[in-house]
Amino acid sequence: MPFAPRPARRLTGVAGALCLLGPATAAADSRYTRCPEPAGTSVVGAARTSCASVEGVARAVATAPAGGAVSALTAAGWTPYRALEANVRGAAQFDIVALRDKAVLRIRRRGAAPDLDGFSAGRELVFARRAIVGGERIPGGAAFCTSAFTVKLSSGSLGGLSAGHCAGERRNGTTDRRNAAERRPPAPGLVLGRVQRYLPRSLPLDALLLPVPQGTGRTTTAVVDRGIARPPWIVAGVAKTTGGRRMCFTGRTSGPDRCGTLRGSSARPLERFLAIAADAVVRCTTSRAAEGDSGGPAYTRPRSDGTVYALGITTLVTGSRNQMCFTPLAPVLKELDAELFTGT
Repeated sequence: MPFAPRPARRLTGVAGALCLLGPATAAADSRYTRCPEPAGTSVVGAARTSCASVEGVARAVATAPAGGAVSALTAAGWTPYRALEANVRGAAQFDIVALRDKAVLRIRRRGAAPDLDGFSAGRELVFARRAIVGGERIPGGAAFCTSAFTVKLSSGSLGGLSAGHCAGERRNGTTDRRNAAERRPPAPGLVLGRVQRYLPRSLPLDALLLPVPQGTGRTTTAVVDRGIARPPWIVAGVAKTTGGRRMCFTGRTSGPDRCGTLRGSSARPLERFLAIAADAVVRCTTSRAAEGDSGGPAYTRPRSDGTVYALGITTLVTGSRNQMCFTPLAPVLKELDAELFTGT
């Protein structure tokens, strides 16, 4: 849920709120294998591929001129998707992460970080009524949430999902915090622009659509981001919200891979009550969430090849244990006349 001066909605008659959750059990983890580091690099990590397969590209990135890391990766068939400054003992260094199919490569080398940010699930979002300027202070009254999945609209354009209550609605029916940006703490990083669709205005679906910035070097990837130190999950499709299914979610407060199971028929009375009391169609889980996790991706337990399947958008918590409920993705896609973006 958003970290906001006032919650978007608060439940009555149920011990819970429309804001998010606390930590749960971590999913089976996927980590980088530490690989040999060519001169000029201080970290080389590979996931879902061997160190031998990344040796050549790591050397190419290490020997590339300043500002040439992106070109070196692209020339070797990798898609750079995120870079972040790494201040190590005062030296200007940066980490860059790239994808090739399901394989992931992380390299740290000297120089200034290129701007690669694009929309991806699991990133921290800031919502504000006033205009947001990248790199400057966050406007007062802003709310912090988490990004969900990327979708492809029938027009062919891309959009990014998050929870509708993160933006909020004014008494006159207009969107309250209508501007959004992906955040690089402590300031906004990539400015996304204004909310394009706000579904709670007409439907019991706690979802909204954000623009996805395009441009040179700004790639769009179908992943659940897990930070620089852990390889992202690859989003492969949509799964049914079947009771008993093992699932996870990622949130800006609780962190990546907070896992549990989808509750079955025993949760149906609660879900029906929430549809009336909170005006939200949801499926509830045994995972715990916290304020700020709102809008984040709910997905199936990761497979051994690093793929996950989308389930929905983190919406609210309920009960004394702050159990998370999410908005199913299928009706959101139907209302938006969209399909899940899986990189094609």
